[in-house]
Amino acid sequence: MRTLPGCLNFYFIPFLLSGAHGFLTWRTPPAFLVYNYSYSNLSSVSEAQAPKTARALNFSHNVIEKITQGDLEGFDWLEVLDFSYNRIRAVEPGAFQSLLSLVSVDLSFNDEKLLLSDLPPHLKLSPAGKTPRSLQLFKNSATSSGAALEPSAPTEELPRPGVPSLLQILSPRLRRSTGNLLRRGDRNTTAPPTATAEPTLCGIPINGTLNLSHSNLSHEELMLKLDDKLCQAQLGSILELDISHNNVEWDLLSLFSLFFPMENTLSIDASSNKLTINILDAESFCKFPSHRLLFLNISHNPINNLDTLCLPSSIKEIDLSFTNISQIPPNFAPKLLNLEKMYVHGNHFIYTAFSESGNSLPKCVPPPGTITISAISLVRNQAGTPIESLPDKLKHLGMSNCSIVELPEWFADTVKELLFLDLSSNYISVLPNFPPSLQHLDISNNDIQVIAPSLKSLSNLTIFRIQNNKIVDIDTEYFPSALKECDFSKNKVKVLSLTSALEKLEHLNVSGNLITRLEPAGHLPALTSLDSSHNLIPELPDGLGESLPGLKYLNLSGNKISFLQAGSLPASLVELDISDNAITTIVEATFSPLTSLRLLTVQGEHFFCTCDLYWFVNVYMHEPQLEIRGGGAVRCSFPPERRGSLVGSSRLTLLRCSLGVQLAVTAAAAGLAVLALTALCWRLDGPWYIRMGWYWCMAKRKQYEKRPENKLFDAFISYSEYDAGWTKENLLEKLENDGFRICYHERDFKPGHPVLGNIFYCIENSHKVLFVLSPSFVNSCWCQYELYFAEHRVLNENLDSLIMIVLEDLPPHSIPQKFSKLRKLLRRKTYLKWSPEEHRQKMFWHQLKAVLKTTNEPLVRAENGSAVEMQELE
Repeated sequence: MRTLPGCLNFYFIPFLLSGAHGFLTWRTPPAFLVYNYSYSNLSSVSEAQAPKTARALNFSHNVIEKITQGDLEGFDWLEVLDFSYNRIRAVEPGAFQSLLSLVSVDLSFNDEKLLLSDLPPHLKLSPAGKTPRSLQLFKNSATSSGAALEPSAPTEELPRPGVPSLLQILSPRLRRSTGNLLRRGDRNTTAPPTATAEPTLCGIPINGTLNLSHSNLSHEELMLKLDDKLCQAQLGSILELDISHNNVEWDLLSLFSLFFPMENTLSIDASSNKLTINILDAESFCKFPSHRLLFLNISHNPINNLDTLCLPSSIKEIDLSFTNISQIPPNFAPKLLNLEKMYVHGNHFIYTAFSESGNSLPKCVPPPGTITISAISLVRNQAGTPIESLPDKLKHLGMSNCSIVELPEWFADTVKELLFLDLSSNYISVLPNFPPSLQHLDISNNDIQVIAPSLKSLSNLTIFRIQNNKIVDIDTEYFPSALKECDFSKNKVKVLSLTSALEKLEHLNVSGNLITRLEPAGHLPALTSLDSSHNLIPELPDGLGESLPGLKYLNLSGNKISFLQAGSLPASLVELDISDNAITTIVEATFSPLTSLRLLTVQGEHFFCTCDLYWFVNVYMHEPQLEIRGGGAVRCSFPPERRGSLVGSSRLTLLRCSLGVQLAVTAAAAGLAVLALTALCWRLDGPWYIRMGWYWCMAKRKQYEKRPENKLFDAFISYSEYDAGWTKENLLEKLENDGFRICYHERDFKPGHPVLGNIFYCIENSHKVLFVLSPSFVNSCWCQYELYFAEHRVLNENLDSLIMIVLEDLPPHSIPQKFSKLRKLLRRKTYLKWSPEEHRQKMFWHQLKAVLKTTNEPLVRAENGSAVEMQELE
């Protein structure tokens, strides 16, 4: 029974503290949630609509004029309140009475007439003394339960007059790290034990890296993942921390209080958040414990002032790019003595100058329309430069796009170990003085017009970028001898002289200038890459290949080159770009010496569709070790009908462009034609016709140059030896008995004369020629000669003197091809046919005698009057 009162007492105390109106309930305090409403232009606390579970509220830097009791009702777990930098004149009595968990209130930098007569019994004013702007700091001294609390801090440990309290940052970890000012165990011993967070809430590093980027974390959630009590084991193993691209809205010093337990962390990336620097004087508590932090990235944050920047001095690399800072203050270098790499890209440094006496001209009201100048930028004035200090151990400095007009005069004498300097995208018009140790200089996108001789003093400079300026002339004698890479693109240079002063230069970019002439005035064996694209170069000099023996990469695109000579290109070229030029003809000999060429760009629309281009496109471009870019898009500009058409689809062929192929094809065609004609002549008895023509010509030239006018014979009989019996016994005997003079070869041929000559003589001296036709006639060689000569006589004299006697029927297929004339004659002329019937034989002899008695009519008349002739014969 004695345990019952103890149990009731155990549950009754939380019941009273909870303010419940029913059965006893167990209340677990929420996580330590901090809500920041600073810089919100609030006129009252109620406008923020803060959650009742908040344990810390920051209302600093607003326009609040009064704190009422209703503003703070319901905040049962509230421990810290920050009302600094407002306009508070009065606090309503009882406003803080309901805040039983309240530990501290910051009312500094408010109205001087602020009276705090009505305070809760467990709070009292700390002996801070009088302050210029009514600084009031309250601390926990006693509780209603009578528990022992922390005594008031000694005077030397309290904030100095005019200095904001450390509670302004509202970070419980920072309070613990600076003397455990608000020890949680001293707050309320009657409260139930705080619920323990789950271990899964802690950030777990992987291989020493804790990546919390792009997680949309607020600073409350970040505090849970980096809690120094719950996550102590994980924090000690973090080497690299990445909390970039989140929603962390916090003061930078408050954020660093989370990193104190991470003693082994070397790198922190907190870029792209909402970090600010709100502490006006952080020197009173800016004492960091021993730390190993080397790299810090706080770029892309709304940091606008580095005067109160407080960071560990161990940092060697810091990125402050795009943070809205306007200057580098004098106290920056002493804070970061070990800094070696610094990047402030994308900020805008402001140059201002003020009167040294502090009193300007007498104040007067200017007339209407007058322009008043309050500050003039005097760059060389010490008060006007925004770069007021830099660490002397600095080796890498990035200051691109910072609106820099000129570097301070002490720059070269201060950063004597500087190796890398990026001043691109600024407004520098004169090349500044640089330390001799400089190795990499980027001063592109400025307003520089002249290269100063002082550049020669940078004996260690190896990379020099000065593109997109206003330089007209390049004097290579001013260039450092150690220079290996130089970028002069997008300037206004007209002449490029490659002298021996650039003997160690390996990469040169002069694209986008106004260069009209390349002058190889020296031997540059180290130059391997030259980009002279988009200039006005009309041609390459003859000695360029000899001046640049080691050149491997050459870009000539976008110029006005119309012709490439074989000796103008170095034989060591590996990549060549000649696209978008005025090249009209590509000669194969130009590329033949380039045995190392592996990549070629030839895109353009000015090429002549000639045989040289054919050899280049269809022969040279198909080499397996060569890659052609734009070869399929090469277009013709000549001839006009081919303008704009692809070279690959042109009508150029190997037969048209190769003389050897043309001769070979011609010889082959001639040979085939000869073979075809030979076969045709053999098929059509060509040798026979040739032989007959030969005999005809010889006979006419030698023996019968004169044609006889009076014929010796009435008829010449041509017959076959198989028909000799019928010819002698019937035809010859019958005709001679009737008084006709018949030429018969066995009797009338002259001995000792050629047979063909006798045949020709007899035919020429006979009025008529009788052909005894039979199947054996067409197979007789001599009959063929006789028929041939008779046909030629008909053609020469144009007289119809041929009489055909068909002894036996001749089927059309039985007549050889060479007797084509005979076929036509049989179809055209009327012939006499021998018949074994007696009554038909009488008609045969009658018609034959009648024909022999007729005179020879013209051939044309005979052909047209064949019907009349037939009528007369009948």
